[in-house]
Amino acid sequence: MQSVKPLRLKRESFRAEPKADSPNVANVWVDSGVSHLDSLYSYRIPNDLLERIKIGSRLKVPFNSRSCEAIVVELTTTNQHVGNLKIIESLLGDIPVANSRTIDFYLEMAKYWASDPYSLINSGIPPRVASVERNFPVQDFSAATNKQKKSKNIQLSYVMHSPHVSPYVELANLAIAQSKHGSVLLLLPDVKDVARVQTVLLSMKSEIPIIRLDSSLSRGDRYANYLKAAISDHSLVVGTRSALFAPINDLSSIIVGFEKSEQYFEQKHPFWNVRDSVKLRAAIELSNVFFTGYVPSAEMAYLIEERQVRFLGHKQNIRTLAFPQEKGELLPGRLISEIRKALSQGKVLFLVPRKGYANALLCAKCKNLSLCDCGARLFLRSQNADPACSICSKEVKDWKCTWCSGTTKYAAARGIERFHEEIGRAFPNTNIQISSAPNILEEVSERTKIVIATAGSIPGAMDGYASVVILEGQRFFSSALSTHEEMVYETFFEATSRVRKTGSVFFVLDSFHPVVSAISRWSPSLLIKKILRESMEADLPPFTTTAIVKVPVSEGVMLKNGILKSIKDGRLPETSKVYLSEIDSRDDARILISVPKNSRGLLVDFLHVLSRKRSVSKKSPMSITIDPYALLG
Repeated sequence: MQSVKPLRLKRESFRAEPKADSPNVANVWVDSGVSHLDSLYSYRIPNDLLERIKIGSRLKVPFNSRSCEAIVVELTTTNQHVGNLKIIESLLGDIPVANSRTIDFYLEMAKYWASDPYSLINSGIPPRVASVERNFPVQDFSAATNKQKKSKNIQLSYVMHSPHVSPYVELANLAIAQSKHGSVLLLLPDVKDVARVQTVLLSMKSEIPIIRLDSSLSRGDRYANYLKAAISDHSLVVGTRSALFAPINDLSSIIVGFEKSEQYFEQKHPFWNVRDSVKLRAAIELSNVFFTGYVPSAEMAYLIEERQVRFLGHKQNIRTLAFPQEKGELLPGRLISEIRKALSQGKVLFLVPRKGYANALLCAKCKNLSLCDCGARLFLRSQNADPACSICSKEVKDWKCTWCSGTTKYAAARGIERFHEEIGRAFPNTNIQISSAPNILEEVSERTKIVIATAGSIPGAMDGYASVVILEGQRFFSSALSTHEEMVYETFFEATSRVRKTGSVFFVLDSFHPVVSAISRWSPSLLIKKILRESMEADLPPFTTTAIVKVPVSEGVMLKNGILKSIKDGRLPETSKVYLSEIDSRDDARILISVPKNSRGLLVDFLHVLSRKRSVSKKSPMSITIDPYALLG
């Protein structure tokens, strides 16, 4: 028989109703989870919290019969009767997580990206860790002062990285130099870049405190570093894109390293990007902005051409040779002797377009492309592996051609593993290392003579190659993404910057391709002018502003027709273009809206009002992406 548990008495605690006798009122944003409830809401401040609540404080407030988190936007007093206002329930920590300027920044961001402020706050402010706050006395925060800056014209600059020098060293030097004028915020694409720059900064032994903010930190450490940034008078904050929201005092300069990176684009609502957002913060903070990279993005190139951004770079001469493929060979004959000469002088870097072994399989007899039953391409993981499907991953045993029944496989679209085999046969008894995702090398062995890497996987700690060889140069351009060409140019410049001053760069590419002469003179001007000219002729960004709206597929046609009617009624420019397509999942319809660049504000306001109306009428949520990273893909 089961024994009966003894009864336990529960202690009931009495909580007195908070008193709020003063005329002091806090206007707050509430994290309601509903996009159209993004207005300011007023609450009475309890008597015991009058001295503790400040702008940027986190609160618990009653909202629609439940408790919600809120953040204080402004503190006011009123002579009117406030008895009908609700009272703040509690204060979540004595240290404010934002200051007046970051509050203004959230407001401007919400207007610019057709969003609600709290969606941005959740992106920028780390989750609270109460135990961490005990190590930050309130008086330390109150000691941090927000200096009133004199009005000035902020400077926007693009700094092109130099060859033969580590870009991380250049970024660290720029940050230290700018820190003499006040606090500095250094943004980098990912955790790997943050770690590399932090290593360089620590080796420089600067007196300015270096504060790291990125997702690699534990929850407690990230919140602690966020509070350190808030209470410090003078600091250098290094982090990824979310660090843009850190409440930094006396912020004099913002540096955006490798500005072209896709990592600077938020992949969830409200889909903001760093390049545009950093200019909003600089205008509020009166800070100078430095963008860095090897080849400016199309948007940055447009601003440079319009004299809104100054270009800082130096032309240099680099020995660059091109060797076109004549019969599809990997290494043209004359190139092999040049590589042997370079191997006698040091290490050689090979940059290849793809990872894997063979990304396409052909029949050696009839040269037809081999496909899976689902219609996708078959590929090879290694020389002796069975073909596998690139979509469903199904392996095909005893493969034979469906056209001619041939059984001899021909590996097309070489991957890095296949490059490894062929380069190893061309240069026997030579130590080779491969660097490709997810196994990216940070350092190279001293015995290694050849490094083979894919784009974005070049070992970060290795500079000064005797030669850099870019294989199958034309294959790098095989993508439908609207931004792919400029990313390829960035990859080529980044790889060739690793060559030593006396080294050479070899392209397996036609000699008349403009990238060959651009790298030999270390000047991307012809490349970016070509991209801008083509974009202008095609009426594409940066000469237009685009927005991608996603709704359930059943509402796609109706919404498109509604937008077309709005154009006819004059709510959007007459030159606006609207396209409707279904994405791969078939669950959503994607509507692309394009307007002239000077009508961006009109488009944003239109979409924001449309989103709020749909929310009020309890329709399905509408995803809005303004100025996406790429129009396709």
